[in-house]
Amino acid sequence: MSASGGSSAGSDPIVSRPGTAARANHRVIGIVLAIASCSLYGMNPVFSVNAYDDGANSRGLMIARFLIAAPLLLAYRLVAVRGVKWPRGRDLLEIFLFGFVGFTFQSFFYFGAIERMASGLVSVIFYCFPIMAVLLAWWLLKHEPSSAIWVCLVLTVAGVGLTAGEVSGAETTGIALTLAGALTYTFYVVLSSRVMPRYDGITGLSIVLFGAMAGWLVLWAIRPFGMQVEFPDTNFGWANVAIIATFGTIVPMGTFFAAMKRVGPGPTSVASAFEPVVTIAAGTLLLDERLTGRSVIGATLVIAAVVLLARSEARRDVGSLTNASPGGAAHN
Repeated sequence: MSASGGSSAGSDPIVSRPGTAARANHRVIGIVLAIASCSLYGMNPVFSVNAYDDGANSRGLMIARFLIAAPLLLAYRLVAVRGVKWPRGRDLLEIFLFGFVGFTFQSFFYFGAIERMASGLVSVIFYCFPIMAVLLAWWLLKHEPSSAIWVCLVLTVAGVGLTAGEVSGAETTGIALTLAGALTYTFYVVLSSRVMPRYDGITGLSIVLFGAMAGWLVLWAIRPFGMQVEFPDTNFGWANVAIIATFGTIVPMGTFFAAMKRVGPGPTSVASAFEPVVTIAAGTLLLDERLTGRSVIGATLVIAAVVLLARSEARRDVGSLTNASPGGAAHN
């Protein structure tokens, strides 16, 4: 009797430890995947600059990127995601337009800014979009933010102000393009949050990428305001385009959703704040971009604001916009 009781009592910790360890490992893998996703996104400016140096401009780069990425993601979706319904009717049209209008112009502004100023500065200024998204959702969708929003807003304004102060007068167009990209992405995230969660992420993003591909092809066809389109001159430039389309688009989307499944949206959103760090480090080490104390402080303030906001919103409401909606995986 006592042996039996001792055996059962002693077996409980043994049984529970593997389960606890497995859950811990599951979360560690999820965080690693989230950091991998934002790190891959953060490296995109390096490969884009390489393509620019090889004769491409941002318009040619984006046309080539989406012509490669959209069919690849669709092929992956058809193989890996089976038995899941496709959006129809109004939902299909809305998701397509998120790519056709939102993602097209966001990428137009963001990569146009990288043509004009240091990639690290672009990344930091662009990362004011989470604060914009929460404020826009408060206005349009009546999602009242947590009280931390005001602290985050002050940190973001101060950080962006310090960072923008590093930019010369000749690069003010780059700042304007970056802020336009952040604002466009803000509208994309907020508006897509009403439709995208109804469908699995890969399906929604496949449609978004085809919308973006169509949007860029239309711009190429009509050439508004005399828009010039230049593609890379050599295989080296095209290799960088291929890297952006695969390891800078498809792979980080996949790791983003793999992270979401393991740790949930809150930690995934917090980990995404690592992206500007990667971009700044890559720009400094690989592109010989100048790093000053002022820009480091500015970047730290912006990243701190994003982390604080994501953690605060995640605790307050698991359905919050900052909790990395599926639309948020379509990035830069």
